[in-house]
Amino acid sequence: MGPRRRQGRRALIRIRVPLPLLLDSDLGSDVDDELALALLWGSPEVDLRGVCTTYGDTALRARIVLRMAELTGRTVEVAPGEQHTASGKDAWWAGIEGAAYDRLPRLPSEEEAVPSPGVRLLLDRAEGAHLLAIGPLTSVAAALDAGARFDGITIMGGDWTDPATGEHNLASDAVAAKRVLESGLPVTAVGIDVTRQVRFGEAEIARFAACGALGAVIAAEMRAWMRRWDEDFEVPHDPLTALALLEPDLFTFTAPAGVTVGDQGAVRWGEGAGTVRVAVGVDVDAARASLADRIARGLGEHQDHIAR
Repeated sequence: MGPRRRQGRRALIRIRVPLPLLLDSDLGSDVDDELALALLWGSPEVDLRGVCTTYGDTALRARIVLRMAELTGRTVEVAPGEQHTASGKDAWWAGIEGAAYDRLPRLPSEEEAVPSPGVRLLLDRAEGAHLLAIGPLTSVAAALDAGARFDGITIMGGDWTDPATGEHNLASDAVAAKRVLESGLPVTAVGIDVTRQVRFGEAEIARFAACGALGAVIAAEMRAWMRRWDEDFEVPHDPLTALALLEPDLFTFTAPAGVTVGDQGAVRWGEGAGTVRVAVGVDVDAARASLADRIARGLGEHQDHIAR
């Protein structure tokens, strides 16, 4: 049973500008994580305080972030987070991570530590910051366990129309997902039941391809990901989740309620009041247009490009 009342298009939460933001991401597998980082770079209302890469080979994921920054002439603070899930489940690995880039810079240190450098980054920067988490929630849960208290958390995760389905991000580490969604912190969730409503096609890919060296890489990755799944579209799951934070008026949300997370990552509404609100609708055309504009701007559309 879902929450009894729902908020309309006019979301009650307004973000500070600039918004102090931390990003937790399994960037490098599905290209949508890279699109989300480009969107943040193309969103002037965001003050990106740091990036934690999570799940699997987190050092490789962090190196991709550094290369993306190099190709756009930016600097970014990034640190590899937790490699191993709290549930003990093996990390899914696409095998294409980093392959589209000509080279990847080294990190200052790639030694494993406890807690990981990424968790320490989240812990050090949590106060006064919002967290955007667009991968399995392993590093986020570790940061909460270490005492991090974010102003709020926005996650890409869950299938909120089908309680029997465990969506990838939550199912990949159900123990961590349970820790985060049942933490009592204010959480906004955007699930695949909403993200799948928005699609990018060849028009967006061609636009991104014209946006300098990184745009060419991103476009190639989008086409490769579509071929992998025999589809003619790319679903921007993670950028759309970021947009729900930045332009909430384009979305419809439930009122905050309690949720529970099952052993396989499936989500169910709990009893009584809670702190999790869920996106249940989106203005598809307006969201697609805003996503494309922000991503293209982040890739450097109409700007000089730096490729090293």
